[in-house]
Amino acid sequence: MFSRRRRGVSTILGTIIFIGIMFTSVIPMMLVMKQADTMYTQKVHEMEARDDERSGEIITINAYPVNNNSDQLKVEVENIGVVSVKIIRVWINDQSYSENAVIKTGDTTDIGPYAVTLENDTSYSIKVITERGNSFASSCGVLYYTDGYWFTPSIGIHVLVLNWFGKYQIRVYNGSWTSPDPYTTQGVDIGDINWTEVNMTKDGPYWVEVKKKVGGSFQDVPSTPVPVYITWPGGSPVINVIVDARDF
Repeated sequence: MFSRRRRGVSTILGTIIFIGIMFTSVIPMMLVMKQADTMYTQKVHEMEARDDERSGEIITINAYPVNNNSDQLKVEVENIGVVSVKIIRVWINDQSYSENAVIKTGDTTDIGPYAVTLENDTSYSIKVITERGNSFASSCGVLYYTDGYWFTPSIGIHVLVLNWFGKYQIRVYNGSWTSPDPYTTQGVDIGDINWTEVNMTKDGPYWVEVKKKVGGSFQDVPSTPVPVYITWPGGSPVINVIVDARDF
């Protein structure tokens, strides 16, 4: 009888010891694993958020000389994305320049000037690097320096139409020149519209005309035609024009 009681006590003590081991080793290990899973999930979320911000960076840049035979280049940066952009470096050919310029959404900022070594019959490629690691090249292409003067491969006007949906006609003209035929979107476009007219002279002013199809005819979008002045050299060879047609 006494021995059976001792065996019963031993069983109870064994159970208590086992439970104690569970609480002191297994359960803390499970808590640590759960905490590690939580930290991993948080890191994945942070990385996804950074990727979203990086993909939200959309800027256009255009480089230009201070004047037609200057050794100083400036860079015009326009932020057409949904997040602010911080420029940390500018590259001109193989030469880099540190920068610390923040451009808010919708803003256009000139940065520089940056001194370059002038070499006859030489092209100059320009790009900028953002704090998030994106790289953007000059939308007007490379600049050329020859016979003591600067040349650009394209002088023009870039039009961005902010649009929910609709059909549009876009035309650029001045007092003596007009684009041969207005650019007409194919069918009904959903989302913003980008269009560029190039191979223009620097004389101006120009007007950008944007029409939206309403009913059976094209009508002027409010605030258009938009006057545009091209000031190359001494200004960007490509002028950006934003027309908001979302509420029209």
